[in-house]
Amino acid sequence: MRAALLALSLLLSLAGAAAAEQVKSVRLYADRSFGFFVGDLVTARLEIVAESTLRLQTASLPRPGQLDYRLDLRDIRLREDSAGAGLTRWSIELTYQLFYVALDVRDLQIPPFSLRFTREGATETVQAPAWMIGVSPLREVLPQRRDDPTDYMRPDASVPAGDATPPAIRAGAFVALAFGALVLVARDRGWPPFHRRRARVFAAAARRIAALARRGDEPARRDAMLSLHRAIDETAGRRIFAEDIGAFLSHKAEFVPAGDSLDRFFGASRALFFGVADSGADLPLADIAALAKSLATLERGAR
Repeated sequence: MRAALLALSLLLSLAGAAAAEQVKSVRLYADRSFGFFVGDLVTARLEIVAESTLRLQTASLPRPGQLDYRLDLRDIRLREDSAGAGLTRWSIELTYQLFYVALDVRDLQIPPFSLRFTREGATETVQAPAWMIGVSPLREVLPQRRDDPTDYMRPDASVPAGDATPPAIRAGAFVALAFGALVLVARDRGWPPFHRRRARVFAAAARRIAALARRGDEPARRDAMLSLHRAIDETAGRRIFAEDIGAFLSHKAEFVPAGDSLDRFFGASRALFFGVADSGADLPLADIAALAKSLATLERGAR
């Protein structure tokens, strides 16, 4: 019996030595170990280097939450990378928050925790070490004795006088920009005092022709041609025929880019209204709408 117990003890010792050989190092790095107050965040990094044959069981990682009445674990992050020569490094970032209201300067222990590793079905445990931090009170518990109780109270800090000139300049600049934008919108929309300007004839015709284009039948095409003829006549101030296109464009130079389209339009108009078959190809309703829109754009850019 004693021999069996001795053999079991020897096996356990060998297993512990094997586990120790597999885990090369366990180190804890902290930003600082003193000067903490209630509500502060305490950060640390646990670094474990072991053979790559070991696998960390993530279920053994501590869960964020309340550890005790003094301390919460706010966040935990795991990073795994190679440490070379068949080794793996596990870096565990820990963020705690302190809720201990200290009455004097004292040390507070951050509790340890265990991590489980597996290798070929066997489980090994690695202990993360505990560590101490120094906490401080927010105020004195026993201040120096004063004869007058009002001496314990300090006056409120005065509010420094600020210079209001830069904000006033910026506000004025923004008001000026807003007013300029309003003037541009009013001119574009024809609001007072810009409502007496000359109407945009081609813009109104383009809207009517766009509505006719949705019908798409031959009567709609005929009405669209008549609407565009009336807009051209109103812009010129007189009746315009095909032979008058050159004079119209010389007087209204802003419409010169549409000269070829106007020639085609008048040719198609003569074919439709006067039966002159050799005056130009048939002009679809979609092309009439596109010409009206182009003339409206040129009209708008000229004003």
